[in-house]
This record gives sequence, structure tokens and C-alpha cells, in this order.
Amino acid sequence: MAYAILRTAKLKSFGEIGGSLAHTFRERETHNADPALKLANEHWGAETGHGALAAIRAALPAKYRSDAVLCIEYFVGHSPEWRGDDTAYFRGALQWLRDRHGAENVISAHVHRDEKTPHMVAYVVPRVGDKLNAKKWLGGKKTLSEMQTDFWQRVGREHGLERGIEGSVARHQTVKEYYTAISRATEVGRGVNFPKERQVLEKGILTTTLETDAAFASRVAESVVEQLKPAAQKGVEAAHLARREREQACEVGRLKKALDKAHKRLNAFERVFEGLNSDQARELFHSLRRAADRMKETAREVVGWFKGLTPSRSGGEWQITLEERGSGKTVTFLSTRAASALEKADVRAGDLVKVSSDGAEILERTLTQKPPHRHSQY
Repeated sequence: MAYAILRTAKLKSFGEIGGSLAHTFRERETHNADPALKLANEHWGAETGHGALAAIRAALPAKYRSDAVLCIEYFVGHSPEWRGDDTAYFRGALQWLRDRHGAENVISAHVHRDEKTPHMVAYVVPRVGDKLNAKKWLGGKKTLSEMQTDFWQRVGREHGLERGIEGSVARHQTVKEYYTAISRATEVGRGVNFPKERQVLEKGILTTTLETDAAFASRVAESVVEQLKPAAQKGVEAAHLARREREQACEVGRLKKALDKAHKRLNAFERVFEGLNSDQARELFHSLRRAADRMKETAREVVGWFKGLTPSRSGGEWQITLEERGSGKTVTFLSTRAASALEKADVRAGDLVKVSSDGAEILERTLTQKPPHRHSQY
């Protein structure tokens, strides 16, 4: 099953742009490219790195933030096993980019055929009106997923390519990581020595018996594997270390956010207690705690049989006594608002009531007579 491949990279400085263009135009040594096939590469737009850089500069707005993304590098490829019309595929991808960003913002596109798998690299200035806004196209997982789906529906599907799995947690290589990995692999491969000729098994006067092709191939493979073992082991260790570093970086980021939130909350409390002596601060703290307790109390919702209504000991509020439905426990609820609502409804001992921070209501009436005035206990 062959897949359509779409990657992006954010270029935030002219140094990054220049480095990318130097690779694209083969203006520096490219180990994974075959120099004999360089003429097969196609350039749609600028023909040199200097010309592409000048075009990108000209497309930028007069003013932009120092940390803005100046250019988006798009990498368009396909699975190595695909054998379709890649010229039509890449031209379709270029048109998709022009429709997506506006033709004036798609500076250039370049098809590399001197590497193992042909692919296209395009440079786009993320301009929206008079501003740079890369976030509009690359902001968040949802936006990136929608981009992949749209690219497949409009370009990949037409050429028989599949879309990657939606919602996959796989971490894809960036364009930079892709080329770095290829360069490293090429360097490792250059240091491998392997048998060039088949061994002589028996040499006679008139005939010579050589090892079979299968035996020779097996010996070559064993030699290569043996020499690459140390590099492979280092690769595994490096990958494991990189994964641990990413996990630790994520954990550090999470803890930093939590610490920042704690600092903000602490700063708020410091402003409240600023200028108070120890006794005043202690009294304010206890007042805040009592207020918090009252808020928790009024946030409750209790359903039970009404037993009585009395002034609270602290004054200013009324205490409602209920026999809670379900548990049978005697509970109290402090709320002047709820007490007033029950009194207006002519609450009676034994009535089934619901009391909450929003007030109170009678759910079921009892047959007993109306209770005496609320200042007394039932």
C-alpha cells in the first residue's frame, strides 16, 4: 500500500532559509544525491538559491514580528514502491499549494530526481494580507490533520495513493531530520569493507572451483552485518537516549506550567495580605476560611424531611434542620435565603423539602398542622 507524504518545516530566519535552499539547489555537498542525475531535477520558479532567497524577501510584508515564521518549507513525497506518474502528482501538489496559500505566496517548487525516491520541496511565505500568520495553516493537531486529509482528497487519491492513519500518535520525521538521517547512514556505509570476489574452493591444473553465488552473497551479507553492528547499537542507544530526553523535556515543561500557576495564585494571596501585621493576617485568613466553609455549605443540595428552623449561633443566618432522605441522618443547612423560601411556602414539620444554595422548595406535604413561628425550635 503506497501513501501520499506531506511534511512541513517552519523557517524563522534567513539563515535557516539559506541552508535549506543550499541543499535544494545542490549548492553544497549532498551525500544522498547522485551528481550524474542532477540535470533530471526540475525547478518551478527560481533557478538558483540566491534568486529564491531574493523572491522570499520581496514577498515578506514591510513589518513583522522578530519571532515570526518567514517561510514554510513543504516536502511532498510518496512511498518508494509507488510507480505512478510523479510529474503529474507533483504538479497537482503545486496547484494545491497555490490554491491554499495564493499563487503569489508560493515562491518556488523543486523536484529532486537525483535521490533514491523522487520528491518535491516548495517554499511558501505564510502571508495573510499585510501580516505573517503561519498559525493559520500549521496551528494545532486539528489543523494539521485537516491539511493532510485535504491534500489526500485533492491530490493523493487521484494518483492511487492512500492517506496516513488519522489520529495516529506516530511521530513523523521533520524534513531536517529526514535529510540528517540519510546523511548519517551514507557516512556509515562508506566505511564498510566487504568481499569483492568469490573465494577459490579448489584450484586444479585446468579448472578452478569457486564458491557459489549464494555462498558469496551470504558471506558478503555476514561481513556487512558484522561491521555495522557497533553503529546499529549506537543508533539504538542514541534513539533511546533521545526518547528519554524528549520525555524529560515534556515533564519539565508540565512542571514549569504548574509552578507558574502556583506562583500566580501565591502572588494573588500576597497582594491580599500585603501591609497587614501577623495578627491581622491571621484574622483575615480565618475569615476567608469561614467564608469558604459557608460557600461549601451553601453549594450543597439536601433532600429530607423538615424538622426545624432556628437562628445560627454566629448570627445573621438561619439554620435549617432536616432528616436526610436515604441516610436518615439529621443534618443542618445554613441559608437565610432558603429559610425565607420555606417560610413563604408555609413549611411544616415532616414536609419533604429540597434545600440548596438557590433556595428551597417543598416536594411533599405532611398532614400535620402549620408549625409555630420560625424563631422557635420544632
